[in-house]
Amino acid sequence: MKKTEHLSKIKRMRTWANWNMVIGILLMYAGYGFYSGFLGSLFEKSVLFMTIMLLIGFVLMMVSTVLFMVSGMVSTTSAQVECPKCKKVTKMLGKEDACMFCGQPLQLEEESRPDRGIEKTT
Repeated sequence: MKKTEHLSKIKRMRTWANWNMVIGILLMYAGYGFYSGFLGSLFEKSVLFMTIMLLIGFVLMMVSTVLFMVSGMVSTTSAQVECPKCKKVTKMLGKEDACMFCGQPLQLEEESRPDRGIEKTT
């Protein structure tokens, strides 16, 4: 398993989004399971507990959706570089990032950064 400090920033954002989605779904199922008595009698027929669990799960799902949307938008405008280790083209956010495929730490020099359509005035 890869260490988390060598994950690219886009991959980290998508990982957070995936975990938010999984936890949100599990919370919603747990709320319904306790309400129906399937998971135990502690909160059986407690509408308040089920509503709270469903709302927390829904909010986590919406946060996940926003994180996926932001990571997709950021991914389209990020600089593409070739990894020196695995020779695959990867996307970088900022000046320092890691390869999306092998985890190799990468740095982007100021001279090689794309200007993204901004003209410099002298």
